[in-house]
Amino acid sequence: MTTTTEIRTDEEVQKDVLAEFKWDARLSPNEIGVAVNEGVVTLTGWVDSYTKRWAAEEAAYRVRG
Repeated sequence: MTTTTEIRTDEEVQKDVLAEFKWDARLSPNEIGVAVNEGVVTLTGWVDSYTKRWAAEEAAYRVRG
């Protein structure tokens, strides 16, 4: 049995996180910055509610890689 692992670039992960933000009505993509370094996603910015903060975290977790 062979297991293959797809390697995704930081740019691909960043693009996918930003795409998730666009699909979540609770978020405004211009409020939250996304940086990816060696597969670790860092969210930056300021939002006016914890609901938006949690929505951003959930969106990032939905992205593979």
